[in-house]
Amino acid sequence: MSKKEKVLKRLDIFGTIAFGVLACFTMLFLVFYSIIGSVFFEYALDATFAAVTNAPQNMAPDMPIPHTEDEWLENIDKSEETITSGGYNLKATLIMNKVKTNRYIISIHGYRGKSTEMSFYAKKFYEAGYNVLLPDLKGHGKSEGKYIGMGYFDRLDILGWIDFLLERDSASLIALHGISMGASTVISVSGEKTKDNVVCFVEDCGFTNAYKEFEHVAKNVLKLPAVNVILNSSNLISKVRLGVPLDDIDPLSQLKKATKPMLFIHGTADNFVPFYMLDELYNANDNIEKQKLVVEGANHAYSATHNPDLYFKTVIDFINSHMEKSNV
Repeated sequence: MSKKEKVLKRLDIFGTIAFGVLACFTMLFLVFYSIIGSVFFEYALDATFAAVTNAPQNMAPDMPIPHTEDEWLENIDKSEETITSGGYNLKATLIMNKVKTNRYIISIHGYRGKSTEMSFYAKKFYEAGYNVLLPDLKGHGKSEGKYIGMGYFDRLDILGWIDFLLERDSASLIALHGISMGASTVISVSGEKTKDNVVCFVEDCGFTNAYKEFEHVAKNVLKLPAVNVILNSSNLISKVRLGVPLDDIDPLSQLKKATKPMLFIHGTADNFVPFYMLDELYNANDNIEKQKLVVEGANHAYSATHNPDLYFKTVIDFINSHMEKSNV
């Protein structure tokens, strides 16, 4: 074998080894990429994951649940209602006002929350003369479901609850109110075609897009490294498991299709769903009647408890004004 042939053979062997090493590293990277995406996806969107691991609510261990009225909710006359949506049994608490009325508010809890956490709002709405429906979103509270819908899937369930109320009372006037992920659920519903009985929407600290929200939380709350790598992987995992990537879970796009009035609320000290998302939402649709309430100094989901007089006067006046305009 000539010297040239020996060199070529060595290069060939070296090339084979290098290719094998590169292939191994690529395989390891893909496995790692898949694992980190899957772990974050489970942490963020698997409702059963939190129950097993005691993952902190709101993905922020230092964020307490807003004030509730548990004793009031426990003692008030109410009923537990059930609908089936997407093959799951979903639960809600219905509180019919002692003064008969056809006016309803559906008040929707936030991420990894439950209907009972909305008792503070329910009491105020009840005292203002409304019937109140407090649903447990899919995978939350008493409702069945494995994955958290981030408002995108939940919008269909809320449409089911609207139909439930209309079957009970075809003359119902209905307003939707939600905080955090519940607000993004309200926004997502607003982009769907709803009957004239649904008169207006109130969103309190909703996010614009699930991917952008998780990106903000991962960077600024959880302080994770390599956030874009983690989220890009989670995006693919979401596409496989839910049929929708995270960046397609987009309340902002739904809002652009809205045709009914909306009140936008946000606290200036909110670092969980960043305050700048308020203007992104408010400016997304100029074809609807809209109003903005900025609560100075309020943290995430605390606008109502930070300044309750301002909050509930604004919300109830907004809802009343649009119910008075209804032709139903």
